[in-house]
Amino acid sequence: MEDKRNIQIIEWEHLDKKKFYVFGVAMTMMIRVSVYPFTLIRTRLQVQKGKSLYHGTFDAFIKILRADGVTGLYRGFLVNTFTLISGQCYVTTYELTRKFVSDYSQSNTVKSLVAGGSASLVAQSITVPIDVVSQHLMMQRKGEKLGRFQLSYLCPKECPHIVFQAVSGPMAAATASIITNPMDVIRTRVQVEGKSSIILTFRQLMAEEGPWGLMKGLSARIISATPSTIVIVVGYESLKKLSLRPELVDSRHW
Repeated sequence: MEDKRNIQIIEWEHLDKKKFYVFGVAMTMMIRVSVYPFTLIRTRLQVQKGKSLYHGTFDAFIKILRADGVTGLYRGFLVNTFTLISGQCYVTTYELTRKFVSDYSQSNTVKSLVAGGSASLVAQSITVPIDVVSQHLMMQRKGEKLGRFQLSYLCPKECPHIVFQAVSGPMAAATASIITNPMDVIRTRVQVEGKSSIILTFRQLMAEEGPWGLMKGLSARIISATPSTIVIVVGYESLKKLSLRPELVDSRHW
């Protein structure tokens, strides 16, 4: 039986750039609209002292909805949409770096590692200032081979590659959320409260709320990360397929 995951990787030179950017912006906007309320809730939970106002993700959702209505769940959204620029900068940097690195190495792992690091650096340089403004608004209330998939032996060969991606993506997102949540809490407090020291912020948080304070907003973060990860992991590959130059469509098989 033919291995359904033996796909060909679509590189930068294979893409119709107009389709790529139009579809990319539309896909990113849909993700942002769907998960933004939980991003807002995560931020409020991480910044509040103890459980002074909200007792959890669901409690925060209900209280914000009652006090401010649906629009309250989207405070700061317009400012946050400027991060669409960083998203497009990320994918452009990622694809161009892969193309550049391919002149020196044919290892897909090396290309992905270097490209991912470079793209993250560029994107975060744009995102952080926008995040600072957006988070302040959130706090306001009303008033070629298997390549990168060569670990896929964990999944039966009969399993379509897109299903494998859809399952592994959210699992990776949840794991990453748990591991990085402490730094996300500290980052949010530094940005929102205008603190200048990460160490002092950490010490203050531990003194006031203990180790569990580092896990604040985790459930909201996982809820917002899971659907967006499914769309990003599955959608990005689909986006590249839709953006193939017309003359290459019949030459690519998955």
